[in-house]
This record gives sequence, C-alpha cells and structure tokens, in this order.
Amino acid sequence: MKTIRVLFACAFLPSLALAAGCSSDAPDSGEQVACPGPDCECTGTACLCPAGTSCGLSCLALDGAACALDCVEGTACETDCGDEACEVDCTDMADCLVDAMGDTDVACSTGASCDVATSGDGADLRCETGAECRFEASGADGEVECASGSACTVLSGRDADVSCSDAECDVTLADEGDLECERGATCRVTCEADCSVACRDTSSCEIRCGPETEFRAVDEEGTCES
Repeated sequence: MKTIRVLFACAFLPSLALAAGCSSDAPDSGEQVACPGPDCECTGTACLCPAGTSCGLSCLALDGAACALDCVEGTACETDCGDEACEVDCTDMADCLVDAMGDTDVACSTGASCDVATSGDGADLRCETGAECRFEASGADGEVECASGSACTVLSGRDADVSCSDAECDVTLADEGDLECERGATCRVTCEADCSVACRDTSSCEIRCGPETEFRAVDEEGTCES
C-alpha cells in the first residue's frame, strides 16, 4: 500500500487555524487561501476553512493516494473519496457527509452528525460520545461500532460485525451479519438473511427476520435463518 496521505483540515481553534495541503505535493509555505466550499478539488493549494462554514474535498482525480478529512468545531464537511482509501474524523458538533467506494475508516464523536455511504469491503465505522450517525456500508466484512450515548442507523453488507454499547441502534443486517448489544443499549434489528444478535447487560433488543412484519423481543440470544 502506498503511504501518500492527503489531508484536508476544516477547523479553527480559538487561536490557531488548522490547515494542510490538499495533495501530497502541497507547498511548505505560501499564502493561505479560503476553501472554495463543497467538492473543492485537490490541487496542492493549502486551504483554510473557519468553523461554521462548509468545506469539501473531492478525491476522484487522485491516483493511488489516500484521502483524509478532519472536520471539527461545528463545520459542515463533505468528501467524495472515489476508489481511494478514505479516512474521516468528524467531531465537536461537525456535520459530515462521506461517499466512498474503497477502504473506508470513519470516526464520528462529540455530538457530531455523520452520514456515510460506502461500498468498499472491510469498512471501519465508529460513532460515539453523543454523535448521531447514519451508516450505509454495503461492502462485505464491515465493522461498525456505536457507543457512549450515540444514536445509529446502520445498513450493513454481508458478514458484518456491529457493536452497540450504551447507545441507540437501528440495524439492518445482511447475510451472516452479527450484532452485539450491551451496556444498556437499545437495539432494533432487521435481518435480511441469516444473522445473530447477542443482547447483554440489561440491554433492550428486538429482532425481525426476513419477511416478518413485527419485531419480537430478544432474551440474550436471537437468530434468523433464511
């Protein structure tokens, strides 16, 4: 795997602007320019995006480079990763929209709102600390974690592992999907094919299998078979 990293920062700390180049050959110095907004291209120009504004990064034209987006301080951020490896960190009440088809790693926390659609296999998606997340991970072998007071809506691909801990989760599992619900979480699960649900630590769980129209309570373990 190539080690080139593309970082786009969308933040202003109280006394320090966080900025980085939009491509691997970004200049070390020079005049900073305002971010042109959603879907700005990676050109090697360093961009500043103050809190409360909208920022974007399109990685469709990149060749073999990773695409990364950091979004904090109430900013609205959008990234289209295309087929490139994609890493997004969304926190501090930010609003993040991510579209990806390759290797995808998204962390959403601290009251942020994340809307992620990824078709790549092996996606790693995390939602915690009061965040609100909508994850559509249609690729196989994804890992999704919802924790610490977060609220998640999850649509997973085949053979996904989903964890809901001290959170509210509405999960749709594809074939061979697994959900672990623990630490007082509330989980509602729809299984499209074979799946399993583990309900622990005073959690509240409901499951619905395939063509069923009604949910039923889960006591410790629940399964669906197609």
